[in-house]
Order: sequence, then C-alpha cells, then structure tokens
Amino acid sequence: MRKIYTIGLAICCGTAAINATETDNSSNVITLDLTKAATDLRFNEENGAWEGTYDDEEVTIDSQCFTFIHSSISDYATWWGFTASNSADNKRQENTLTFQFSNMAAGGIALNDDGTVRTDEYGAPEVDPAVPYLVAYYSAFMSERPVDMVFNTGKSYDPVGMYVNLNSYSYYTVEYGDSYARAFTNGDKFTLTVHGVAPDETEKTLEVVLASYTNGDLTINRGWKYVDLSALGTVNELYFTMKSTDSGAYGDNTPAYFCLDKLMVKENESSAMASVASDGKGVSLTYDKASSRVSVTGADFAAVYDVAGKTVMTSEDRNFSISHLSAGVYMVKAGNSSLKIAR
Repeated sequence: MRKIYTIGLAICCGTAAINATETDNSSNVITLDLTKAATDLRFNEENGAWEGTYDDEEVTIDSQCFTFIHSSISDYATWWGFTASNSADNKRQENTLTFQFSNMAAGGIALNDDGTVRTDEYGAPEVDPAVPYLVAYYSAFMSERPVDMVFNTGKSYDPVGMYVNLNSYSYYTVEYGDSYARAFTNGDKFTLTVHGVAPDETEKTLEVVLASYTNGDLTINRGWKYVDLSALGTVNELYFTMKSTDSGAYGDNTPAYFCLDKLMVKENESSAMASVASDGKGVSLTYDKASSRVSVTGADFAAVYDVAGKTVMTSEDRNFSISHLSAGVYMVKAGNSSLKIAR
C-alpha cells in the first residue's frame, strides 16, 4: 500500500520561510501583494476566478513592479499564462472549469502591517481565505513563454523568493488520475522550472518538485512552499515551464497548473530604467505602457522582436504603436539600444 505525504511549508520549508520573512524586512524588498494591484481584480462569486480571465481585452495583471502576462481565447473558454483567484475551496470536484481556480492551501498568504509575510509558530506562512493569489496555466502549444512575468518599472531586479502551491485540479489528478491523466505511480514526478532572464538575455534556471512518487511513497506539495530564487541573479524577466513524467504523443497529461503568491524581489542598484533604454551614443527608447507606444530618439529605424527572436514589426517613425500586437513580451531594438517590454 502506498503512503501519501502532503507536504506543507511548516514540514519541508520552515527554515526557509523564516529566512524569507527576515529578508523581507529590508526596505528595498518588494513583496507581491495583489490587494495593491493596478488591474481591477474582481472575482467570480461561484468559482473565485478573476472576471477578466476570459476577456480578450485584458492582457496583463499589474501589481507594484510586477506585470504578469495573461492570454485567452474567449470563444473557446481558454486561457493561459497567469490569472488571479480568491477561491478558498480545495475540495475535489467534477467540474474542472471550476476546479482549476482553487489551491490546496485554501487561500492566499497573509501579510503583517509592515508588508512582511505573516508566519505561525512553526515558520509556515499564515493562510487567509480572503487574500487573492495567482493561478498559472502552462501550455507549450500557445506561446514560446506562455507563463511569463516582466517588470513594469523599467528596472532590473534581484529575485529573493516566492511561494508556490499546487492547484486543486493538478493535486487530485496526481493522486487519483482522471479521464486524461493517470494517477502517479512509482518513479513519477511533476516539476516546475523557474527561468531567470538576465539583462543580457542569458538564462539561469532552478527546478521545484511539486509532486513525486518514490519507493512506494507519493509526496505532494499541498501547502504554500517557499522557493529561494537568489541563485537566479539579476533579471529583467521570469518565466515558468512545467513537466510531468505522465506524458503522451500530445505532451504531458497531468494538468499543468501551479499557484504563486508573495513573489519577493530587490531592486538592483545598478539597473537603469529599462523603459528608457540608451546605448550611450545618443540612441534611446522609451515605452509608454498606458498608450502602447514606443518613442525613439537618435535613430531612424526600430525593430520589434518576439521572445523567439522573430521580427514582428519595424518602424521608421520616431513614435509608433504596438497596440496591434498580441499579448506578450517583446524586444525593441534601435541602433545599439534595446528595450524589453510587455504588451
């Protein structure tokens, strides 16, 4: 008979949680708090999902310095990237369209009055069912980087840490299986990989195990698990990929969801404003997110590239719009100056 371990933060990551909270006391650490979101986060009363989840006009979730990319095809009730939820219902359900917006911790992470993560006597973060959190869905068919986050301040940051959790749909599929995926058996593993993209476009990665079946024991991440991100170094962007050992001809069968809360970063002291990028030779680029317009100074030609490096548009104008481009992250280049932006 297999043993099932549902791992929460107090068991596997208690020390890390305490250290993260101590680090968070530093005045230059920014902790994601969706109650401060610039995006209007109204939630569906039935399933807790952000009401913009299937609205094709909504393309990002902005809070503090963070911009989380969201995409959808409303005609097919399909979304990918990040959405938000305030669901505290972690029960097993038959309706997966409702199921996908909940997490196993039954809520988001509470903060102290000073903005630090509130922890219990064991060092685990305290969960508040009224606190919203992020739900991410990874679909490699939809985009080069379907689960993506960039900074909207135009600066580079040093990641400190974040909390992750399985959503209920993935959790119960790993344990019991469903019509598309089998329950995990010996040797199975479900992982999240965090990709940190540096200002020079090089990458560092780290892997987080969300569920594993080893020697007859199934271990599943149920609570909010702290992940130390400091090894990623200075970044302009974070994106996330997922992998399951239960896969077939059309990719992984395990539902590729995870939940994220209280991402913490420190502003890199040497970072320049990325929204005003300059090559030091008189060429500069400025992006105004509100109007989706790019301004060029000192050059007569600019090109815009997607994350795969494909040219998606060029312009000889000193001021041009990218509003017609799909939601996502782009690189604008003029002369020797380049600027990463989120549409």
